[in-house]
Amino acid sequence: MDDVAKERVENRAIDYATQYLEKQGYLVENVSRGKRANSEHNGYDLLARKKGNADLRIEVKGCSRPWGIPDPYATEFKDGQLVADFLYVVYFLKDSAPQLCAIPREAFKPDDIVVKWGYRIRSGFKNKKSLEPYMRNRE
Repeated sequence: MDDVAKERVENRAIDYATQYLEKQGYLVENVSRGKRANSEHNGYDLLARKKGNADLRIEVKGCSRPWGIPDPYATEFKDGQLVADFLYVVYFLKDSAPQLCAIPREAFKPDDIVVKWGYRIRSGFKNKKSLEPYMRNRE
């Protein structure tokens, strides 16, 4: 799945989770955009508030594979523990309505978490000026 498709699934998942929480009586703030390493909302996508309840921090993942959980980013964990109170995985499976799996932070045991290191090509390099000199098989 390319980055654009992943982003669409992620946005659909955030929208679905927001609607779910609002039906439960929460006021929901999407804090997923513009997060930086020093952001007060680093590590989660939604902040849900309900009078008389503690605020909920929710990380949302969208998935099109049964029982899959997309890999989290390093910023979504601290000291081997999920930063958010819940990980919501919204499943978009062929020929069925979306389904939400709400996993509490405590459900993840230390053995369930595997540290993964990786690299990403920054978006500033992904443009015509940078890539055109390397294009092949053009007519």
